[in-house]
Amino acid sequence: MDKQYKEIKFLLGASIDEAVDELLYYKAKGVPACGEFNGVILYSDTVTLDDAYKAITGKTKDEFDACLKEI
Repeated sequence: MDKQYKEIKFLLGASIDEAVDELLYYKAKGVPACGEFNGVILYSDTVTLDDAYKAITGKTKDEFDACLKEI
């Protein structure tokens, strides 16, 4: 991870949405932060919900939610 960023650890069992919310909290405070979620490093200054879902699941949030409804 980049030393310019505050390294954060997401709570065990946190959802992608919660991880993104935490990163956006740091962004709003002006603190560059990053954390690893399922092997993917997410950065507070570039994270979006859809980009995080795409990097982690290969699907946008809407596509992922649609797949869950099919189950």
